[in-house]
Amino acid sequence: MPQLKALMKRDVQARDIGRSIGRPADILVDPTNHQVSLIVMTEGAIPELSVVIPAEAIASFDVDALSIASLTAVHLAVHDRTLLSKLEGGLKLRRRSVFTAEGRRLGRIDGIEVDAQGGVVTYRVRKPRFGLVRPRLELKPSEVSGLGAEFAVADPEQTPTDKPESSDAKAPAP
Repeated sequence: MPQLKALMKRDVQARDIGRSIGRPADILVDPTNHQVSLIVMTEGAIPELSVVIPAEAIASFDVDALSIASLTAVHLAVHDRTLLSKLEGGLKLRRRSVFTAEGRRLGRIDGIEVDAQGGVVTYRVRKPRFGLVRPRLELKPSEVSGLGAEFAVADPEQTPTDKPESSDAKAPAP
């Protein structure tokens, strides 16, 4: 399964003209359904002037290049209300902070794996630096209850602990 940062390095190919039309400037994820929603080819000075491709137009995300049927799949966001709302609602999740519901910081999103249809499979969270060791936590989309404009809220099944508990702790004497 590819990661989003690997997808950003792949060419977008238009099959009707048999040419590469460039590489994505960004890939946005829909926070409500954990699905790639939009491929941003160029970012405009204002969001409405961005050149975008809806994720549904991509043949598969699990190949060497991102392939679209024709150049008609490429749009200026301002010309389509649906694409404009996807652009406004989509999130750039890389380096987004992740907290538990109790407010404990788990780290930052440093990778997102997607399946062939563009669905998020795992969010990779890197804990803050603790010496030379930087543990990584993998979260399933079902464990992420909120993706907001500034941070994400997660309820992982197993949260890493900063200090391992000792099983041989002695009970206090009576």
